[in-house]
Amino acid sequence: MRRAAWALGGFLLLAGCGDGGDFSPAGEMATARHGHTAVLTGPGRVLLAAGMAQKGPLASAEIYDASKGAFEALPPLGIRPRGWHQATLLRDGRVLLTGGWLNSNTALREAVLIPPRGGPARRVKMLRGRYDHTATLLPDGRVLITGGTDGRRAMRAVEIFDPRTDTLARPERPLRVARSQHTATLLAGGGVLIVGGAEGRQGRYAEIYDPARERSRLVRSLLSSDRRRHTATRLRDGRVLIAAGLGPRRTLRSAEIFDPKTERFTPVPGGTRQERQQHTATLMPDGRVLLLGGWGRGKTLASGEVFDPRGGCFTALPSSLRLERRFHTATLLGEGKVLIAGGASDNEVLAAAELLRLPPRSETGGDCARPGK
Repeated sequence: MRRAAWALGGFLLLAGCGDGGDFSPAGEMATARHGHTAVLTGPGRVLLAAGMAQKGPLASAEIYDASKGAFEALPPLGIRPRGWHQATLLRDGRVLLTGGWLNSNTALREAVLIPPRGGPARRVKMLRGRYDHTATLLPDGRVLITGGTDGRRAMRAVEIFDPRTDTLARPERPLRVARSQHTATLLAGGGVLIVGGAEGRQGRYAEIYDPARERSRLVRSLLSSDRRRHTATRLRDGRVLIAAGLGPRRTLRSAEIFDPKTERFTPVPGGTRQERQQHTATLMPDGRVLLLGGWGRGKTLASGEVFDPRGGCFTALPSSLRLERRFHTATLLGEGKVLIAGGASDNEVLAAAELLRLPPRSETGGDCARPGK
């Protein structure tokens, strides 16, 4: 089924915010995977690690080399299989993997340090086992790890990885709210905005973690909706776009923008063009945000859309991904190219990858002025 889709060949044209572009095949990964991580470790070089196969979690990793246009499996890293983990590029070039799902009874307490060019990984013991958490690189080079689940319930627990000692420490206070499948976004001032993933009356509460004081405080205003499996992207002007996700009763089309100057959430008029969760959001070089794939209306999506801060709205891509995907990765390679890799369709876990080139914004104006396009 997958190979038949690829055999269609040719380029698919799109018109993101008034311009054309194309999706093109980028080959296949060495291993089909979803719920994995992808980190740009150097120019045109992406490390894809672990994730879920059809029959369970993976311990393997591979490199995509844009200069060769191909994936290459790395030698075994000597790590435990995992999915729904996090990956963070450290300032010294190493990649830190934290936590992950092993089976229905096991949330991993293992963190892993992968050398810049591959090779045997170093294991580090975490303070708590967790998956569906966040890991945020702080301005001082440490990594803030928040929330997630231990396999039984959402967590308030926080720990901080210090690359100078390769150890994890527990700060003085946990999160204000237990969260899983949330987002954590570094703000321009050094704080971390933590949104979503909570339940009940606390579902609309957001908080800002202060790394200097090692504690968080609740944001003054409330989210417009409870949400999880959403995306959060810091825009060039410092605001944060929060898009779609899973709400209390259904998949969402709503989106909102957080302004750190006023600490207020403002709904985006009209929301996203399509309800979606389990999608990706990529900040493009010109400041637009690209949403791709996910799940909505009872199926895996091949659609995409672009948020343009200039007009403050989303524009649907008139053409689609070559394959429907959710729990995939989308990595900006430079020059407007995005590598979309793996994920799951309604029927299988994918090895296929594709490239999207999204041209610069039209000089004649965006599509926000043309409703219905």
